[in-house]
Order: sequence, then structure tokens, then C-alpha cells
Amino acid sequence: MLGYVGKILRVNLSSKKISEEKIGEDVARKFIGGVGLAAKIIYDEVEPKTSPYDPNNKIVFMTGPLTGTLIPCTGRYVVCAKSPLTDAWGEAHAGGFWARELKRAGYDGIVIEGRSERPIYLVIDDGDVRIERADQFWGLGCLDVEEAIKKDLGGDFKVACIGPAGENLVRFAAIINDEGRAAGRCGMGAVMGSKMLKAIAVRGSKEIPVKDPERIKSILRRIYPQIMSFPITQIYASYGTSGELLSFHEYGDVPIKNFTLGDWENIEKISGEVYNKTMVKAKRACWNCPIACWRYVEVSNGPYAGLVLKRGPEYETLVALGALLLNDRLDVIVKANYLCNQYGLDTISTGVCIAFAMECYERGIITRHEVGMDLLWGDPDTILRLIEDIGGRKGFGNLLAEGVMRASEKIGRGSERIAMHVKGLEMPMHDPRAFKGMGLQYAVSNRGACHLQGMVMRIEQGERMTDLKIYERLDRFSVINKGKVLAIMQNWHEVLESLIICKFLGIPPGHIPGLYALVTGMTISLEELLKAGERIYTLKRMYNVKCGVTRKDDTLPYRIMNEGLKEGGTLGNTVSQEDLKVMLDEYYAARGWDENGMPKSETLKKLGLLE
Repeated sequence: MLGYVGKILRVNLSSKKISEEKIGEDVARKFIGGVGLAAKIIYDEVEPKTSPYDPNNKIVFMTGPLTGTLIPCTGRYVVCAKSPLTDAWGEAHAGGFWARELKRAGYDGIVIEGRSERPIYLVIDDGDVRIERADQFWGLGCLDVEEAIKKDLGGDFKVACIGPAGENLVRFAAIINDEGRAAGRCGMGAVMGSKMLKAIAVRGSKEIPVKDPERIKSILRRIYPQIMSFPITQIYASYGTSGELLSFHEYGDVPIKNFTLGDWENIEKISGEVYNKTMVKAKRACWNCPIACWRYVEVSNGPYAGLVLKRGPEYETLVALGALLLNDRLDVIVKANYLCNQYGLDTISTGVCIAFAMECYERGIITRHEVGMDLLWGDPDTILRLIEDIGGRKGFGNLLAEGVMRASEKIGRGSERIAMHVKGLEMPMHDPRAFKGMGLQYAVSNRGACHLQGMVMRIEQGERMTDLKIYERLDRFSVINKGKVLAIMQNWHEVLESLIICKFLGIPPGHIPGLYALVTGMTISLEELLKAGERIYTLKRMYNVKCGVTRKDDTLPYRIMNEGLKEGGTLGNTVSQEDLKVMLDEYYAARGWDENGMPKSETLKKLGLLE
């Protein structure tokens, strides 16, 4: 079984027991790797009633069979646990070089349980595993602790770590690796913090064996021009993800002022074109990536002159810390991004929480007396101070550190209607009123509001996925066929996140089974891969059902369902209750779930999941 290392590392931080576990071919075929294997481990081993901060919650870092191989864009990993934000399934993804190094060090993944009595970090050095004290690193920012660990161990180590936000159990704390790559969503950094685990440092020298490297190279040479001619790939290569900001704004897709405006006259000031011209000094790439969507950023002028970010803001961060807050200053966005990277904060959740607080203040729901400061739209001091207060759990930031759902429940006074989340996970920077299929995707995604688990918006923009039998563009304001197409796209994206291969690589699905066989030596059809994707997605849903998730939770914020925007590309549209009902009914039927969103027994039997 090539491509895979064939081993998972298990570490119990309570007992300090370290062990290894083999990955069988049957499990690999059914769950592929990556998020698939992580889902099986969480489902089998973490009781639904377990608190996210309980020592019995397990945090799983996983690579895939394609990770670190000749296949381009395979430098990513996934980390999964029960989420502190949603109290259900949680997952986050990051690129960089850490994932490849883990495989070269001798492991496909790591399963960590228990809780240390004092701060520690894990060292994996070419198969030699040890637990080291981290008292000297506790309290350091992510960028600083990575540098300090490399100084202690050697510069060739790759480090994934948490900052003060994770230590302080901020519910949307991120895990940061490779100088600013973030596994941001669902609070995985807080789960690490609850275990007193500051970092995981890995170094390896082992080659990752593949079945037929020469044929892989030959195929890649043939399809490379097709990959790089994909329109989105060209945009990302030229500008990074920020290159789509202005076109998304035309659609009415960019959230502005906490999702209350459909147009903003200052949007060009934070556009990809201006950002790349004024802030970006160089392009950077993850392992074996020809696209290079990272941006090396330096602020040249103003109060933050000289500030360097080796992994600068991308689309989500530019909007979450920019348009969402009516902040049109790129230098402030870069500074805010720097603070989030140091504290170890998800920039999406951070921006949504700050926007919520600003709107509450503007509406008089909260006052200066209650929060200790003025919360002013677009004000740099407000934005930067709130980030530090959230990361340090200080003052009003302590409440926002609970996430927008819990903060709104605590504040009350109607604030729940302006809290932008699904299942507790803050909304990403795409307004579902611009793409109703995206609205359905937000409502049903297993980790909460997620723009990546399916990316049906691309079909609503006109992409075709003929290998997946999706031949027609979907009207973005219609509800027709959204459920059926979303289910197909979600299944495919589970495959990508299990292999693991970056979604920015525009490689047709029909090429993947052949490349998988040339890497692993195992023959598999596209239909079998899609069935595995369906199995993985359904298993995560089963875990959520056991955590109490039902149809009532597959919903959207009040604002999205009831408040149309008066300007911009959404043309006053909402994703109404009736819209959602129609799409949910179609989606549940396509998935083989009952009317309450529970997988039927015949569906589980078909997928080999019947208990």
C-alpha cells in the first residue's frame, strides 16, 4: 500500500503513553485518508456527550495518500475534534510544509488524547517521538514560538502550534504552522490548549514511495497546461484569492458591515489589484504547488511601516477584517492579520465577532459603560484592541472569545437576530443571498457555516463538472436542483479532503482515480471514490445526529432569511424559510436521509455504516 506510510501515531498526554497503529487496506479503501480516517476515529472513539475540553476528546491530525507526493498541491493536512464552537463535529485545514514533513517523519497522522499537567510540546524526529516541557514557550505568540522551537531543535523542523488564544481557550482559536498558515475553523487551537499542548514539531528524511513515478510525471506533463489554464487558477496565480474580491462584490457576495450592505464605495481600496500593487512583495507556495497563492507582504508607509507578514491576508481575511467592519485600510488589515496569527485566532470568526459587537453598539443593544470602549465601524484602534482583548480574554473580549452564538445568547435584547453563524460556527465571507445553493451549503455543512464543503457556488457561477455528471449552470437565485447538485459536490470534496489535494488545483475528477492508482498501487474507480466521499460525509452527519443535530439546526441566520439588501448584486433576495424548506427536502432525498435529516437505515447499509 504505497503513498501511505501505513502508520498512525497515538499519544496519551495524561499517561504519557506513545504507541503506533497500522492502517489496514480495507480501512484505506473505505475512508481513503485525511478527513475520512479522522472521521472514523472521532466517530468510533469520542463519545457525543464528551465536552470539547474534556481529556477524552481526541484531536486528530491527518494527511492523505497523496500528501507530499509528486502530485501538485498536496501539502495540506486536516485536524479534527469535537468543536468548542458547535459542540459537534469540528474540522480545520491548512497548507504549507508541515503535512509533508509528518509523512517523511514516518506517520500518516497523529491521534492525541488526555491532558498534560503542565505545558508540553511534541517532537517527532524521523520516527523518534518524545514529549518535551513547554513552560518556556507558554504565553508566546505563534510566530515567536515557531522561531524559538526551531532555534532549540534545528531550523529544518516544521512546527504547528497555538498562541495565547489557544492557551486561553478562545473558542475559535486556530493552529498555526509554517509562519502563518492557519487551521483556523472550529476552535481546534482551543482543543490543543485544553490539553496543554503548545506545539508539534516534526522533522523527517524518509522518502514517500509511490507505485509509478515516471508515469505520474508523464501524465502531469500532459495535463499541466489544462490545469494552469483553468480561469480560477490563473487568477490565484496572479493575485492570490484576493483576485476575486471585486467580482464577488459585483455579485453582491462580499459581506459588508455585518451583512447589512450590498455595495461599498471603498471596496476597491482593499481589492486584490490594489493589495498586490501596494503591499505584496513576493509570491509564495505550499509544497509542490505551481499556483503560489500565498503573498509575502510588507507595509511600507504609515504607523505600521516595516511590518512583514510572510503569509499575508487572503480573500477571507481581507473581507473579515476589512469590508465586514467598514475598514478600508490595507495596512490595518495586515496589522490585524498579524495579531490574529500571533494570538492564534481564526480571522473569519474574529471578524464576525467584532462586526457583531460594532452593530450591537451602533443599535444601542450594548453601551460604552458595559464594554469599556467605543465600538466604531472602521476604526483601527477599535479593531486592533478587540483582537488583543479577544486573544487575551480581557474585558469585553472575554465574552466575544466565546463566539458570536454564545455572546448573543448572553447579551440577548434581540442581538440573536444579528449574530451571523450556523450551528455556532461564524459565517464565512460569502453572502448566501447572492447564491442560494451556498445558503443550503451553509445550512447543512457538518462543521457549521462553511464555504468550502461543496463549493456549489462555482456551479452557480457557471462551472461545469461533467465528470460528476453536472452539465448545466444553476441559476443563483433559484432553488431548483440545488439539493441534488450540492450532495454530489460535497461527496467529491470529501474525496479531495481525504486524498488530500488542494481544491484550487483545477484537475478534472476523471484524472484522480488513475493518479491514485499510480501513487498507491490500488485500483479504484471514480464511482468508488464518490461512494467513499458519501460514506465520509454521512459518517460525520451520524456523529452530529448523536450530538443532537436535527433539521432545526440546518438553518441560516435570521438576517439571511428575512432581510434583503437594498443595493448591490443580490437584488433584494433572501434565502427564505420556504426556499430553505424546498432545498432541504430535495437535499435530504438525494442523500437518503429522512425528513428530519437522519440517514435512513438502507442508506447506512448501502454505505457499509449500519451498526
